Amino acid sequence: MHRPVLVTGPSALPVSLAEVKSALRVDVGDSDGDLERLIRSAVAHYEGWSGILGIALVAQTWRQDFNRFEQKIMLGLRPVQSISSIKWRNEAGQISTVAEADYALKTDAGGRSYVRFVNDFAFPSDLYEDAAVSVEFVVGWPVVADAPTTPEDIKTAIILHVQKHYDEAAKANSDILDRVERDLISKYRAPFL
Repeated sequence: MHRPVLVTGPSALPVSLAEVKSALRVDVGDSDGDLERLIRSAVAHYEGWSGILGIALVAQTWRQDFNRFEQKIMLGLRPVQSISSIKWRNEAGQISTVAEADYALKTDAGGRSYVRFVNDFAFPSDLYEDAAVSVEFVVGWPVVADAPTTPEDIKTAIILHVQKHYDEAAKANSDILDRVERDLISKYRAPFL
């Protein structure tokens, strides 16, 4: 398994600038740039392959490459909504697409998603030597009516994360806010593989 690569980023942030300003009771627009930077920093802290949660907060498309086919291919991010395509490259560098009827998206009890190939799928034997199999998938909570459906506890954790770095009073109580933030995100932590 190779590190996942972002193909198409999210169309929105999980928490808007207006939501953060309302929660922090910020009325002036002088801080908009700083607050937007802090929101993006908080999202990066949680999200993606290198984020502490290993999830996507808003729908986005990722690609993950593998050296070979296996009956079950685990995907490195959560929550997976759909598989866009599965492609493979042969020794000559020609790319072929696996038919949708030959696989299914499955999710285990721990929330980890994987591609499960049907039993009679004939795995190609002439694969390219490295990263021959490529799975493109949509991961993250969808955007409905221009609003992300990211869970409220994650949105609250992002706001707390911003507050700790923006508000002087919050900096003094950051140990308490850290505990609250950890409690809010604890159920979204990646299960052990």
